[in-house]
This record gives sequence, structure tokens and C-alpha cells, in this order.
Amino acid sequence: MSNYLRALSFLTIIPLPFVRFGAGSRELTNSAVFFPLAGLTIGLLLSAASWLLLHLLSVPPVAVTALILSFFLTRGLHFDGLADTADGLIGTTDREKAFKAMSDSAVGVMGTAALFFVYLLKYALLVEFGFNDLPFALLFMPLAGRWAIVYAGTWFSPARNRGLGDMFLRGLRWPILLKASLLAFLLLFVFAWWNASLVISVFIGCLFALAAAHLLTFYASRRLGGITGDILGASCEIGEVFFLFGFYIVLQESSITALMAKVVSI
Repeated sequence: MSNYLRALSFLTIIPLPFVRFGAGSRELTNSAVFFPLAGLTIGLLLSAASWLLLHLLSVPPVAVTALILSFFLTRGLHFDGLADTADGLIGTTDREKAFKAMSDSAVGVMGTAALFFVYLLKYALLVEFGFNDLPFALLFMPLAGRWAIVYAGTWFSPARNRGLGDMFLRGLRWPILLKASLLAFLLLFVFAWWNASLVISVFIGCLFALAAAHLLTFYASRRLGGITGDILGASCEIGEVFFLFGFYIVLQESSITALMAKVVSI
């Protein structure tokens, strides 16, 4: 329970004044096991808010409100990582210049463009979901993103040896990823018991998220000789987008298949 609360305290603005972190990164690294559950907690808040608002508003304003709520719940933690990663990996070609751009507090052109395009994609995908599907997309989108953080951080070593992000990366090991993944699968199993019709969409969405995070961090590690905390933040944001892609594709495929079956039966 303490590690879950640490994960929630680190990843959100939920006030947990009794949660403490030591001087090192071990407690934060151990809490990574519960990142998927912390992501689902964020998703529960987004899903509940969207379900209530859908009784009053149409899907587009509800989608925007959900994205705003997600930003403030996480204090823009991964939002900032996405911008810094884009400035470093797209805006430069030299390794040292990339690190300098990523450590600069000012957001550059590439960072601004990345934020715009990623959130435009999120919005465009969210508005494709109807009253019944939007809350479920928002429920599991944060889980997929936080699972992607643990997944990507386990595969690749840190590029440098400074800051909390690099210490966190050094502490990530395969047992932590395996435990986090088992927890994520358990949560999906519980969801399958509750709503079997959407579990394939959620599962494929999570696979899309992990694959996208892997590709991003693989490219970053080739460019920089490793990854950073900012790149983990970008993995979360990119993972959320690709979760929505996977979720939407499977839903569309299911809808088309069902429609064709009806046409054939006629």
C-alpha cells in the first residue's frame, strides 16, 4: 500500500502529506510496480468526470475538459518531458546540444509543435468515441501511459548519471517490470470480468502504447547513448496517444465486422 501511495503522490497532485521519499531513488523505483494502478486511479477520475459531463455536454467539450483535467491532475509532469524530448531529439543533431536543449527551461519550436500535435491527436481520437466508449478510453489511457514508463525505463539504461530521473532509471530492473505487468494484466482481467466486450480493445491499445514507447526510447538511446527522465515522460504521452489509436482501431474493426454480419444475415 505504501508503494502505491508513493506512486500516486509522485504521478499526481493528490495531496498525500504523510507519504515520504528517502534521499535516494529506491523508494520511488519500488513504487514503479504500482504505476499502472496509479494510472488507473487517474483514469477513474477522468472517466467519472467525463461520464457526468456527457449527460450535460456533447463529446468535443467533454474531451477537452478531460485533457485539461489530466494535465492538472499530473501537474504537467509528462507534458514537460514531451516538450523537452522533442527539443532535444528533433531540434538538434548533436548529443551534447540535445542534452542542453532538454535541460533548458524554455520550450523551443519543436517542443511546442510536439505538444500541439500530440494533444491534437488525442482530441481527434477522443471525439471519435461515443457516450458509452469515451469513459472507458479515458479509464485505461493513463494506465497504458504509466505502464509504458516502467516498460521503457527497464529496457534502456540512463544516458547520464545526474538527477532523480537517472537514479530512477538505474533502479529499474526486470523484476519490477514483471510485477508491474502482472498487476496491469490483473486489472485487465478484472475489467474483462466486468465488461468483456471491450477488453480486447483495451489490451490491443496497451500493446500499441508499449510498442510506441519502445520505439521512442530505442531511437533516443541510439542518439544519446541512453535515455533520461524527460524521455520517460515523453513515452507516457506517446503511449497514451497510441493506446487511443489501438483502442479505436479495434472498436472500428468490431463495428465493421458486426455491420457486415448484419448485412450478410439480411
